[in-house]
Amino acid sequence: MKRVLIIAQAEFLALVRTKFFIIGILVMPVLIGGLFAFLGYADKQTDRTERHFAVLDGTGALYATLLKAAEEYNGESGEGSTQTGPHFLPENVDPAGRSAEDLRLEQSARVRRKEIFAFVEIPKSVLDPGAKEPVRYYSESTSYTRLSRWLDSTLNAEIEQRRFSTAGVDPSVVKRLTTDVDLDTFGLVERRADGTMTTAKQVDEIQRFGIPFFFLILMFMAVMSNAQHLINTIIEEKMSKISEVLLGSVSAFQLLMGKLVGIVAVSFLLSFVYLGGGIYALLQFGRPDLINVSLIGWFLVFVVCASLMFGSLFQALSSACSDLKDAQSMLQPAMMLVIVAYLASFLVMRSPDSTMAVVLSFIPTVTPFAMMQRLAMPPGPPLWQVLLSVVLLIGVTIVVVWAAGRIFRVGLLMQGKPPNLPELMRWIRR
Repeated sequence: MKRVLIIAQAEFLALVRTKFFIIGILVMPVLIGGLFAFLGYADKQTDRTERHFAVLDGTGALYATLLKAAEEYNGESGEGSTQTGPHFLPENVDPAGRSAEDLRLEQSARVRRKEIFAFVEIPKSVLDPGAKEPVRYYSESTSYTRLSRWLDSTLNAEIEQRRFSTAGVDPSVVKRLTTDVDLDTFGLVERRADGTMTTAKQVDEIQRFGIPFFFLILMFMAVMSNAQHLINTIIEEKMSKISEVLLGSVSAFQLLMGKLVGIVAVSFLLSFVYLGGGIYALLQFGRPDLINVSLIGWFLVFVVCASLMFGSLFQALSSACSDLKDAQSMLQPAMMLVIVAYLASFLVMRSPDSTMAVVLSFIPTVTPFAMMQRLAMPPGPPLWQVLLSVVLLIGVTIVVVWAAGRIFRVGLLMQGKPPNLPELMRWIRR
């Protein structure tokens, strides 16, 4: 055990003393915050283009509304350096006795010549309450949706108003009668032992989405942060024959376990740093009620199991390769297991009590991610499911570590072409 701890200490210090690890811990929150800030800024600032578009108004009554709405929209977007969005510039097209097909062909040619950005065709029957013919929007840049969304909302609002007026209904009355009522989400109430009732707590987006997403990202980082380090270390030791020297002092399994314990220690350090940052952020926002000690405890349990399971798998496959290129190819399936587990967690987040979520919770490679999502989303899974998933995960982790030890023992001394799956299975059975 002493030798395992010595190896673990060496692995831990070798990673945490690097500038990349220290800078990564400090810079990652800044980068994430900066990314969201940049995306918000870019969404408002980057598109300042004048979007000219033609209007084929079959009703003869809606173009004036579009022109007025565009002027208001452009005024709100601002001018010059203060402009926060594009300007929409409509122009009316006189059909002059031409057919619809000729008009579409003519305007399409104008779009291709960059004279206009798009054109919209409004059918004559659109103001009729029972009209089924859609408004058609034509553009070469169909992925740009800002103009089409604006046209959709502006035209529908005006068409709705005109239909009410035609039917003799006061639009202002309809607006008051159809005003939406906010829906707030609360937890349950219960009766205390003294007979009084508890007050239901309102559930917000931080509790409903922020906390589960935080644990998902942190779990993914804890598992993947050590992968590249493991690959490089094992390949370097194998190529420089250091592994052969180490095997003269310790067994292959002791070397494997020492590296795994070092990985778990690094994952713990990473988790504590970000958990501490998360707790501090909640305190700063005045939300200490969202700090759940038991949830943090379960997270650490799943981090340990996930780090041991995936870490041993990474080490075993790396040890079977003789160069970094082969190791990266060999590890792609193992990396996909982590990515699939990460993506499957979004299914769990949508419906944490569904049959799909329960099934995913008992798939060992997905368990750390899926079960943490269910634990973080009220009311949480039954205790028996949590305990059963932990027992199953620990059992599979032990098997994976044992099998990895068998591969590690043979792979460290092997040279040449990396083995295929049948050969790896033979190494495990030796």
